[in-house]
Amino acid sequence: MLTIPDLNRLKVFYVVYANRSIVRAANVLNVTRSAVSQSLKALEKEVHAPLFLRNSKKVQPTPAAETLFKLMEPFLQELESALQNIETGRKHPTGHLRIGAPLDFGSDYLTNVIGKFRQAHPTVSYELILGVPIKQLELLLEGKLDIAFIDNGDVFSKSYPISVETIQREDFVLVSNAKFYAENIKGDHSLSRLQRLPIVDYLPHAPVTRMWFKHHFGKSITDLNVSYSAESVRAVLNAVSLGMGVGVIPSHLIGAEANRLKIISTDKKNLVNQIALALPLAKKLTLTEKTFVSFLKAQK
Repeated sequence: MLTIPDLNRLKVFYVVYANRSIVRAANVLNVTRSAVSQSLKALEKEVHAPLFLRNSKKVQPTPAAETLFKLMEPFLQELESALQNIETGRKHPTGHLRIGAPLDFGSDYLTNVIGKFRQAHPTVSYELILGVPIKQLELLLEGKLDIAFIDNGDVFSKSYPISVETIQREDFVLVSNAKFYAENIKGDHSLSRLQRLPIVDYLPHAPVTRMWFKHHFGKSITDLNVSYSAESVRAVLNAVSLGMGVGVIPSHLIGAEANRLKIISTDKKNLVNQIALALPLAKKLTLTEKTFVSFLKAQK
């Protein structure tokens, strides 16, 4: 087993070496000269080598002392810097913030917020991990994320030990390419017609589309024909625009594609997607996390 010399004795050694004097070291450490001398003798026994050549006025480091000091100096400098950062972190946001988010929300909106936050708090660094809610929640509960933003937070909070707070709401609508609509739907928005269509979704098992059907028709659909999947709203939107099938997208993204897309509606209100802040139950936010979350909420 690795034997490490007594840390208090190493501290005494460091101060003696830096001052080249037992008397000055005793004054710095606020102990007696005898205590310093005894500590050095005990340390020399631990390292099995003399550390200083002593005379009445000063001490001369031995080669063993030079080696020990070279090992200690960078460690103590890093330790001092770390302690300063800890003290700073108690008063100001600092450190590394690990955030999970949906691909498009994270790439666009959240990255813009981070950029603004960094201008006010330049000592904070960020790690942004993008993906679907299940991936984010697994990383969050494993302690690999500090905070996460997920779609449909109200749904996932029922099956994961998390607390959620809605950050944004957006309407989800089922859409198709106008030509695809004319050839395959022809105004028939019935369940029997829609569930046979090729589906474009964010995952191969089409969880968002299944959620849309459940919301509008009150039935769980198991046999959907998924023609294309991609973990990106933009990719799903592009695939639908190209006529690859029908897909569920946020309504606010239709704007530029309004001439090419057709919304497939029912007599039910739109499905609402909630982007929520997710945290493990009983988690206490650090100053940096709390300040960032408050800043994000203020952007609304």
